Amino acid sequence: MAQSSKSRLKILNVKYFSLLLGLVFFLLFWVISSQTTIFSHMEYKLLDLHFNLKTVFEQTRIQEGVTIEKRNPDISPDILILGIDFNTLNAFGRFPFPRYRHSKLLDAFSRIKDQTQRESSIFLDIFFIEPADNAANDVILTEAMENNGRVFIETVLNRAPMAADEAEEFFGRQQELYNSYGEVRNVTGDTTAVVEYYGLQSPLKPYGRSTFGYGHANFYDDYDKKYRRQQLIAKSCVLVDSYRFDDLDSSFTLDTDNYERLAWTDKEGITHSIEYPLTDKILMDLAKDLEEKSAPRVVDTDKDGEPDDSYYVINHYEDHFVPSITLALAVNYFNKSLDDLEVVLGDHITIPNVQYFDADNNQWGPYSIVEEYPELDQDGNVMKEGSSRYVTDIRIPIDDRGQMLINYMGMRSNSSRGGYQTFPVRSYSGYAGRVPGMDPSGWPRTKAVANKILMVGAFAQGIADDEKTTPYGLMYGVEIHANALNTIIMDNFLHELPAWGNILILFVSIMLIALITSRMGPGWSLILTIFIIFAQFILISILFEFRNLMINFAAPGIGSAFIYIVVVLYRIIMEESDKKRIKVMFGKYVSPLVVEQMMEKPPELGGEDNDTTIFFSDIRSFTTLSETMSPQELVTLLNEYLTAMTDCLIDYRGTLDKYIGDAIMCFWGAPIPQEDHALLACKCALKQMQILEELNSKWPPEKQIHIGIGLNSGISTVGNMGSEGRMNYTVMGDNVNLASRLEGINKQYYTSIVISDSTYEKVKDRGAICRELDDIRVKGKKKPVRIYELVGFEGGLEVE
Repeated sequence: MAQSSKSRLKILNVKYFSLLLGLVFFLLFWVISSQTTIFSHMEYKLLDLHFNLKTVFEQTRIQEGVTIEKRNPDISPDILILGIDFNTLNAFGRFPFPRYRHSKLLDAFSRIKDQTQRESSIFLDIFFIEPADNAANDVILTEAMENNGRVFIETVLNRAPMAADEAEEFFGRQQELYNSYGEVRNVTGDTTAVVEYYGLQSPLKPYGRSTFGYGHANFYDDYDKKYRRQQLIAKSCVLVDSYRFDDLDSSFTLDTDNYERLAWTDKEGITHSIEYPLTDKILMDLAKDLEEKSAPRVVDTDKDGEPDDSYYVINHYEDHFVPSITLALAVNYFNKSLDDLEVVLGDHITIPNVQYFDADNNQWGPYSIVEEYPELDQDGNVMKEGSSRYVTDIRIPIDDRGQMLINYMGMRSNSSRGGYQTFPVRSYSGYAGRVPGMDPSGWPRTKAVANKILMVGAFAQGIADDEKTTPYGLMYGVEIHANALNTIIMDNFLHELPAWGNILILFVSIMLIALITSRMGPGWSLILTIFIIFAQFILISILFEFRNLMINFAAPGIGSAFIYIVVVLYRIIMEESDKKRIKVMFGKYVSPLVVEQMMEKPPELGGEDNDTTIFFSDIRSFTTLSETMSPQELVTLLNEYLTAMTDCLIDYRGTLDKYIGDAIMCFWGAPIPQEDHALLACKCALKQMQILEELNSKWPPEKQIHIGIGLNSGISTVGNMGSEGRMNYTVMGDNVNLASRLEGINKQYYTSIVISDSTYEKVKDRGAICRELDDIRVKGKKKPVRIYELVGFEGGLEVE
């Protein structure tokens, strides 16, 4: 038991228990981060901060009013936004325009003499869901799309199911897109995690047949309605058939190669996929789920208002994996098709063996990415060579939903001349307003858009509901697409540190702060904690800036702050506990006043001079007394005597110095100065004699004790004496030696209490009754010392 108690006390030591607290807080923060979204939501805000700390352009002033802009090499020069801006509205009027306007834009890029200088693709971020007011405009536009041969349009996916007649129409339109450009087929992983879309708004069938490619335009907003990621692979669910649950058995088959599945809908409208292949156990579990969570379909066949039948509905779906428009544009840019994609949900999408079209040589070749542009002087001479790297495969990191984090390159662009632009923005009207005629001889040689991806979309407020909140604030949808596309074609993905790495950082951060705080003072540990948290944030920001590495900061940062506070609070609690324990422990040896002083001012070697009264007492004939008792009896007797005497001197506000065998040494006047120290000492001496008389009355004659007391007042040195490792709070000086000798002189004069002349002078007018004894010579002093016997006090021994 003693050993166990000792071990517990060691564990409760701040140095050890702080590490235990650190471990507990690590586990707590680990559980919170893995089981809740509290810290992940904070990480989104920190991600926004990292984006805003990034430098998009480095500007160097070369003369007054002139700057050189060093373009960010992470931004592709092959992305060009054609904005439907205010210049376009002034030129063409109210939006939406008649659709023949878009045909003019397409013809402007189609009609160039050098077809090798054509754009890679042209994306129309415009819906063609409903027929135009003038059917001729649809014919004109679809013909222009066919003639251009590089147009991509978009489809919009909806979560809510559609009515049967709408579903047949829109899914039929979508099939035209699948027929013309294909769909993503090579998908592995847990497809149930991908967001399911049961409705859609597809472009009209003529547009589906005329376009070169397509993609969905859906983004995924986070909890705060900000758009930080894009759904590269979306799941469009087509209802094939519906069955009664009663009709299902384990022999039911699905074409899983075509991503067919069974599902049921609960009372909340949430669809749940059914595990396949079906087994008796799966069907039994499903029956239980349907009964508890689903609503049956009720049938009234005879229309009498009474239900004739009810059953649970099981739906049969065929899933189609639809690429985002940015993924489709990137695949085309790299001279690949959707069939070339490898999709592993929760891990990556790979575009293999990517190629780049060399417009100057009219051929496809290896794809390289510029890492640093060459630096040129004003005359165009190369001052510093640039650098680039070759890329074979584009490996896009995605989560289990098929979503990619968008690596935003900067703030929203301004289409006005001289305005800030992250991506180059040209006015739609600048091209659609100047269209060459049908005669090829009048066509320009080029439009300076060789191998560029042209992205056409709204770029003026109020013309479309196409502004979305991003880490950089509001941004037009077409520029969000541009950022997502740039992330892919520049192989510039944001990579999240593996879970084990974030866990390790959390553990090290919390345990390090716990270790520091437990071994340093609160002030220095606070400074170090703040420094470590700040340094961690700076390092994470640097890694994000230069390595696109996302490391969790919220949990380690908050965890570090929390463990600092908790350890400091624990230290305060333990220090208070230690103070109480020290008071209890040292209160048995010294006056509580000394203990209080030790709490407020830790002991140090050295002392100071104080006006004090020194007290010595000793048992007479102690050797003879000890010979009449066993050691155990002697210890018991002595403890009872010393306890009574010590309690008495503490009651009289004395400071116990030490026990010297059977002798007691104490003093008054320190550590707290006392004006009446001599009076207190004298009354304490007389009180001890009364207490001793009471003790002797209880003891047999052979165990009775008789003592002598010596008192002397004067200046003495009081303080901590000894070594740095071990010290004692005591009093020293000639006056101490005199008090000791006065105690011993009681034997010669057959007295009990002898006081010196200096003590007598302090109490003679305070009611002390004394008898002059003698003038004695003391070793070391030239003048004799007059001594008195203390007999009593007028008025009693009480003290104020």
